[in-house]
Amino acid sequence: MILSRKVIGSQTKFFREGAAFTLTAPGGTVSRTAKPDITDPAWLDMGPIKWTEKPTGKSEEYAVAAPGKYVAEDEIELSVGLKLTGKLEKQSNFAYELTRAAKAAAAIPASPTAMGQYNPLAGSAKTNGWLHIQGYDQNNTLIDTVEVYVSLKVSGDTNRDDKASETPVEATVLFSTLNSGTGT
Repeated sequence: MILSRKVIGSQTKFFREGAAFTLTAPGGTVSRTAKPDITDPAWLDMGPIKWTEKPTGKSEEYAVAAPGKYVAEDEIELSVGLKLTGKLEKQSNFAYELTRAAKAAAAIPASPTAMGQYNPLAGSAKTNGWLHIQGYDQNNTLIDTVEVYVSLKVSGDTNRDDKASETPVEATVLFSTLNSGTGT
C-alpha cells in the first residue's frame, strides 16, 4: 500500500460455526479449523460496515536497579488480540437474530428471504464463525482482504426511530491457524 491518507470502506460477510459448506470441495462443517472458500454461496452478506479496529492484550514493564532506583528496561508482551467494532448499516435476518437472541424452528434464512416465525431469547446473542472483510479506498480500489475466526455479538442498541437504523456489533478475533489477510 502506498503511504497516503485513505478513506476506507468495508464490505463484510460472515459464515457461522456449525454451518455446512460445499466449497472448497469436498465441503464440511465450519469451525475454527475449517474455513469455507469465499465463493461458497452460504456466506451471509452483512453489507457495508463501519469497522474500527483496536489491538488488545496485556504487557508488563520490566524494571531493573540502576544502581539504586528502578528504571524500565523492557516491556514484555503477555498476550495479544484484536477487537473490531462496527455498525451494521443494513438490517437483515442475521442482524435480527443476533439482536434478539432469536432461534427459529428451522434455520433462519439469509435475507432477502422472509425470516418466518422465530422465538426471541431462545437462541444466543453471540455466535462464532468466519468474518470476511474487504477494505476499499475512496477510489473503490481493493486495498486489503482479511478472513478471521471471531466471536460476534451485538454491542449496543439498535435504533427504531426516525433515523436510519444501525446495529452496533463487536467481533473479537479468536486464534486460528487459518486466520489470514492480504494487502495490496
